Amino acid sequence: MRSARAKRSSAIVLATLSAAWCACVPQQARSLEPRIAMSACEAPELAEPARCGVLHVAENPRRPGGRQIPIHVVVVPATERQSRPDPIVMLMGGPGEDAISGSGLYAAQFARLRSDRDLVLIDQRGTGRSAALRCALYSEGDLASTLRDLFPVAAISSCVRELSARADLTKYGFARFADDLEQMRRALGYGRWNLFAGSYGTRAAQIYLRAFPQSVRTVYLGSVVPLDLAMPLPLAKAAQEALDGVITACAGDAECHAAFPRLRDEFEQVLARLDSGVRVAVPGSNELVTLGRGRVAEWLRSMLYQAHSAASVPWLIHQAHEGNWQPIVDGTLESTRRNDSALSFGVFLRDHLQRRRRVPARVRHRFRDGGNVRRRLSRAPATSGVPPLAEGLAVPRLPRAGAIRRPRDVRLRR
Repeated sequence: MRSARAKRSSAIVLATLSAAWCACVPQQARSLEPRIAMSACEAPELAEPARCGVLHVAENPRRPGGRQIPIHVVVVPATERQSRPDPIVMLMGGPGEDAISGSGLYAAQFARLRSDRDLVLIDQRGTGRSAALRCALYSEGDLASTLRDLFPVAAISSCVRELSARADLTKYGFARFADDLEQMRRALGYGRWNLFAGSYGTRAAQIYLRAFPQSVRTVYLGSVVPLDLAMPLPLAKAAQEALDGVITACAGDAECHAAFPRLRDEFEQVLARLDSGVRVAVPGSNELVTLGRGRVAEWLRSMLYQAHSAASVPWLIHQAHEGNWQPIVDGTLESTRRNDSALSFGVFLRDHLQRRRRVPARVRHRFRDGGNVRRRLSRAPATSGVPPLAEGLAVPRLPRAGAIRRPRDVRLRR
């Protein structure tokens, strides 16, 4: 009897546990799968229909029950027929640029490829609509700092204190974005991504490719920033080469050369005057402030990124040489007004720079002095069998080297 009762008790316990397992395990599995509700929407400057959604992810993956971040996405559907399961995904540069605000621009840019593929635009955590982290580096009351430093120390310190009250700033780098990107892929139900990355977005692509190689079909890397590149050490050399290219191009153009026949000499004299001290007027003040050489060089470097802005550099140099510093002052202030993303300096300092070292003599160029910089620890390059297309563009910030090392037998295919 005792044996029979024991068997019946064991059977009841086993049945109870089995029922509990059947009821709970699938529900837990479903709860771990990311979910997103998509609905029809209007995207910025986009004339055609789109679908929008928000995926809530943990700020800290190790604390899934902690603070959540809304990751916003816009899907621009394929135009002609049922979409393939591998959409095109934009990975933005900066760092700190958002994708959704340029929906209309990117839809037009990829028009020829969108006949049978969706275009997916995701605002990276900390940018755009996805819990943006913003810093007011421009201050009407302290324009002297703006014209002296690219990242004024006092403004950065204040921003860090303010943002730390509502965000864990260590969780907004590329590694966490890679996790978000994978969760978004699963939530939207896509197969593999076709990644399109430019500038700093190429680092996000490489990190995602390393973490989730099975989730990538192809990757385009424009203006590559390799993972094993010790940023910011190459910036001065690249900027100098870009400026030399502009000066050479001007010398070879009859109209430009006629307008600015001594451009290289004028630039050297401009730098010498900045070293001696240039005082300029700023809006809303009767006092003159010092225009920093490093700040001017940094702004000119940013002007060399694209052909349309680089074309104005000879004129800007000539105006400064003639004593008219106002175009440089106005341009510098305006660029600071627009640059309010904390990721623009936060990702750079956290993900790339670890140790403080002196700049080696080989990278001391006219665009930089030999001051202290932070230098990141060595990182291994990304290795993948995914078909890449790497293109090093002639921009002053980035080298022309490829970032992805891949087997020689890999071929691009549709």
